[in-house]
Amino acid sequence: MTRADKRTTSCSPNLDFLRASAVLIVYFFHLFITTNTRLPDYLGQFGVLLFFVHTSLVLMFSLERIEATEGSFFLTFYLRRLFRIYPLSIFCVSVIVLFQLPRAPWWPWSNPDLSTILANLFLYTEFMYKPVVTSVLWSLPYEVAMYIVLPFLYLAGKAYGVRGIFVLWCVAVVGAIAQPYVSSRLGVAQYAPCFIAGVASYFLGFGMQRFRLPFIGWPLTLLIAGAILGYGNHSEHEITAQWALCVLIGVTAPFFAELQLPAMRKACALIARYSYGIYLTHLHAQWTAFVLLKDSPSAVRYSVLVVLSVGLPVALYHLIEAPMVRMGARLAQRLPRTSAQSSKPTPAQRPFPIPTSAAPHSTQHAAARPRAAHAPDHRHSQTTPARVSAS
Repeated sequence: MTRADKRTTSCSPNLDFLRASAVLIVYFFHLFITTNTRLPDYLGQFGVLLFFVHTSLVLMFSLERIEATEGSFFLTFYLRRLFRIYPLSIFCVSVIVLFQLPRAPWWPWSNPDLSTILANLFLYTEFMYKPVVTSVLWSLPYEVAMYIVLPFLYLAGKAYGVRGIFVLWCVAVVGAIAQPYVSSRLGVAQYAPCFIAGVASYFLGFGMQRFRLPFIGWPLTLLIAGAILGYGNHSEHEITAQWALCVLIGVTAPFFAELQLPAMRKACALIARYSYGIYLTHLHAQWTAFVLLKDSPSAVRYSVLVVLSVGLPVALYHLIEAPMVRMGARLAQRLPRTSAQSSKPTPAQRPFPIPTSAAPHSTQHAAARPRAAHAPDHRHSQTTPARVSAS
């Protein structure tokens, strides 16, 4: 990438909006279940899919920054991801197991064996047919699996541009169609096209200055994407609808003007910052308020809900999440410095328009996070409570 076409990545209110929307969809989907109002499962799943697109898009920027430092490209990425995802999830799993907390407000505690606990701690439950100790944890193994692939997708996009990413998306779709006939352990293949949609958004030029559509089109696009998923579930084409809505979000994201309302920008930025903690803790905040304190007055229950829903993510962010992210960054800086020139394409290989100025994008979005929703699972019956999680 030449200096002229390099994009700044300091702040993107639209990506904050996307991430905040994802975690709020998950939060309120679970809240309605907790308060005995069952919504269609695809609504929770929609929040998770938004996380998947968001995660892969912002990690392209992370890889861009790593490449620019000429550090150890793969090791730096994997090390920083490890310190970003695992410390907080390990802490939450440990607390749940130690205090025998329920999987969800509507799902009682089930005593896990050692292999199940280890699978939850190291996020490989989906690949070993192990139950999660908290319902929001189902999607994290898929994200961790995609982390392995994302640096290669980045390099492929740098070498072959959007056309190369499109070819890889088609290959991913073929793999997803074939996956049920190969092994049910490879369920991540079903979501690979969703992640690649975020990669495509980056190589279409997210953050580049260009003609922009009004911001109002961005939330309207998310609504249309949700409608696509609803129609797909109604017509029994759920997987196809997932891929279609993620592609819609990915290919349109670069073409909307950034959110300008100051109050809304600040609110979305705050929610996005603490979204991983919200994702991991909100079920037990809801359990405390509406199950543990079920006999308390409504004012008490809702006060506890607000305090825990806000306080837990903020406290865990400052006590665990942010310090571990900084530690991962410091350790990555100590890795041997190597030239990244081999991964940098010639100008002809980088088909980005040269902007007059660059739209900003937030460095805080390198965090993944989070996730929430119903995960389709052949291992559970139709009467089993929805598997839900948060990004």
